[in-house]
Parts: sequence; C-alpha cells; structure tokens
Amino acid sequence: MLRNEVRAPLDLRIAGRAVSWLRREALESLAQVNHRCLGLLAEQALMLGPQSRPELREFGDLWQALDDRARWQTAACPYLMVDACFGEPQRWQWLSSGRISDGQCMPYASFFTVPQTATVARMVFVYAWSLVASHSAGASVVLGIHPYCASLLGACTVPQVHELAERHAAWLRPRWLKRAGLWREMLVAAAEEDAVSLERSRMQGLRMFAAEARDAAYPGGRGLTRSPAPLPQLQ
Repeated sequence: MLRNEVRAPLDLRIAGRAVSWLRREALESLAQVNHRCLGLLAEQALMLGPQSRPELREFGDLWQALDDRARWQTAACPYLMVDACFGEPQRWQWLSSGRISDGQCMPYASFFTVPQTATVARMVFVYAWSLVASHSAGASVVLGIHPYCASLLGACTVPQVHELAERHAAWLRPRWLKRAGLWREMLVAAAEEDAVSLERSRMQGLRMFAAEARDAAYPGGRGLTRSPAPLPQLQ
C-alpha cells in the first residue's frame, strides 16, 4: 500500500506511539481493514436516505467528500474502528465446541445490510484471528476483545474463521455509534489536515476503549476496588 504513489503515505507515527509493540506491517493491515470498514459505514449511511439519523447521513456525506489521502489518514488509527461482538463472551461461548455450525447463538439485528458487508466481515474476522494468534496482548487493545473471546477465536482454524464470518456478519457494527460526534471530528480533522485534532480524536477513542474494558471488568459501577466479574470457563 505504501508503495502505491496514488495513495498518500500513512502517518503511522501517531499510531506507533500508542501501540509501539505492533509491527509496521500489522499497522498497515489494520489501516487497510479500517479503510474498508469506513467505506462500508459510509455506504450504509447513504443507503439509509434522508430518514436516517442525521449524524449517520453526515458521516456518509463527509466520507464521500474526502480525497484519498484524507481517507487513509482517517483509517490510520491504532485500533479497529468496528466491533464484532468482541467484548461479549456470551455470544462466543458456543464456539468452545469447536464446531461453528453447532452454535446456538443469540439472534442479532444487522446494522450493515449493503452488499459488501460479507466481504468486510471476512476481512475483520480474519484480521482479528491473525492478530490474536500473533500478538494476543496487543489484540485486547486493538480489537477491544475479551480474553475469553480471544482464546476461542485463536483456537479456530482458517476454514472455521471464514465460516464464522459468513454466519455472523450480523455481529459487525460501528464502534461508538452513539458518539457520532467522534466520527465527525476524525473526518473533519483529516479533511483539514489538522494533525493535532486528528490525534486528539484518536486518543479519545483509546480512552473510550479503556472505559469499555473497565466496565466489562467491573460491571454495574466504576469502583475499581470491586472484584472483577468471573470469566466463562472453556468447556
């Protein structure tokens, strides 16, 4: 990607400071996945039409207006910009059987319905699987994945990962959908080449990751003196 002169070089310095333990290749792959996910979100937002939530429609319009450099700058985040129920162990527990098709998982309303959803879901699950396998500690930061979910995903074979993506593309959703202002800040900062604002919005995303991890470990309150919630046991 970086050798393609049409695409502007990714500014990996900001991401590198946050996740310096990731190799450059891993950050480039993450940016590629984020780029496809953001494009998918914009396509979905525009398909919803005027009756959709105004902030979503605005996201679609802003993404469409960005040039290629600005899009890649937005995608160069030190974390995955979509979620696939990585922080919900109860959705993954049935995977302990090792057979994807045996899963009696809870129904999940799809956010993404556009044709490219299945392709992007496959990219997300394969990237998550490869990161869990190669850098399990880093995966918790980049993916926001629960340790139990990571252990199950990491135990999958390549065919199982593809089957998981095919059967559960409905798990894919944008991060922080209720904080659409953060998405707007990123796009506007990238469009204006405002590196300071772009870094600030990225760091805000990392803080939100940390808050989600805290809430998962200490459900029902913010008190860090409470005992962490017990993890489901692998069968």
